[in-house]
Amino acid sequence: MSDQAVPKTMSVDLSVPEAMSTAPAPRLRPAVADDLPAILAIKQRLRLQADAPGRGGFLLGTSPAQYARLIAHGRTQVLSCGGAVIGFAAALADAELRASELWRRREQIDLGPRRALLGELERLPLAYLDQLALLPEPGLAMFGVLLAYHALATLFAEGCAVVVTTVVDEPVRNLASRPLLAAVGALQVGRIDEHYEGVGAITSDIFVVPRAALDPDAQTDPRRRARLLRLAAAAHSLTRSP
Repeated sequence: MSDQAVPKTMSVDLSVPEAMSTAPAPRLRPAVADDLPAILAIKQRLRLQADAPGRGGFLLGTSPAQYARLIAHGRTQVLSCGGAVIGFAAALADAELRASELWRRREQIDLGPRRALLGELERLPLAYLDQLALLPEPGLAMFGVLLAYHALATLFAEGCAVVVTTVVDEPVRNLASRPLLAAVGALQVGRIDEHYEGVGAITSDIFVVPRAALDPDAQTDPRRRARLLRLAAAAHSLTRSP
C-alpha cells in the first residue's frame, strides 16, 4: 500500500521554493540499483511508531527485494542533494497494479455510494503511487511537493488516466500526503482493511487523482493554472540539475 512519509509541515501552496536557488541544488532523477541502500535507510528512519501518533508520516511494508523490483521497473524517482538520496517516490504502472495484491482484493474496497466507480476505473489505464518518502530534515519539506508532483506527472505522461493511492488512517493516521493530495484535486473514494506483518490490522483511505488535476489547461481557476505552471517549471528544473 501507499505509505507516504513526507513531513507534515510540507507546503501545499504549489509555489516554487526559494531554497531552490541555494547550493547544492537538489535533483530529481530515476532511481538506479545503487540507490537501494539509501532507499532502505530512509525506510528504516521512517518506520511506523505506533506510540508517536503526532508524526507526519511513516512507511510500511516492502522488502529489499520488492524495492529492487520497483527500481528495476523504472518507475521509482529519487530526490538527491549533494549526491545523497533524501527522498523517493515509487509507483506501479497499469499492468503491475493489476497483478498486485491490492487489485486482487479490489472487491473488498468499501466505496460506499461510489460502488459504480470500481467498474469505471477497471476500464481506464491506471497507475498506483505506492510510496512517497522524504527525510524529515529542516528545509526539505518544500521539496515534498515537487517530488510528489514529478511522480504523478511522470505517470500521466506515460499514458495513465488516473493515479490511485492509499494512505493509512488507522491505527495511526498518516498525516504526510493528505495536504498534497487535496492540493492536486485528489478524491477520497473509499477505504480498505489490510494486515501488515509486524504491525497488524490497519485501515487505509483510498484516493484517486485524475489526469486533469495536474493539467493547467483543465483548470477553471486562473490562479490554480498559474500555480501548476510554476510547479511544472520548478520540477523540470530539478530534473535538469547536474
